[in-house]
Amino acid sequence: MEFRFDRDDPLVVSVTFRPEGGPPVTWWIGRDLLHDGLLAPTGTGDVRIWPRISKRRPTLRLRLERCGMRVLFELDLHRVEDWLFETYDLVPPGEELTGLDWDGLVADPLEDH
Repeated sequence: MEFRFDRDDPLVVSVTFRPEGGPPVTWWIGRDLLHDGLLAPTGTGDVRIWPRISKRRPTLRLRLERCGMRVLFELDLHRVEDWLFETYDLVPPGEELTGLDWDGLVADPLEDH
């Protein structure tokens, strides 16, 4: 499993799974959702995240669902937390939309046609 953060798309993190014998699968998860899941159960639908104590160590459970299939991962909570906080050094919370070209987003989509 590989977590990635792109400062050009700071609202989400991507998580790529490489199942044995199959193609890689990438999920995009809200960075705020991942943070909230470190503290308490969060998420609805396809992505659910919650902290848990497993074998006397803090873990993070990540459950993904699509097309009736579910997969559950148990991750080291502190490793995910440390990685997530490194993303805050790149783009601090609350500054994800700073520098966004709002004029370009709201411009008439037919303007160039």
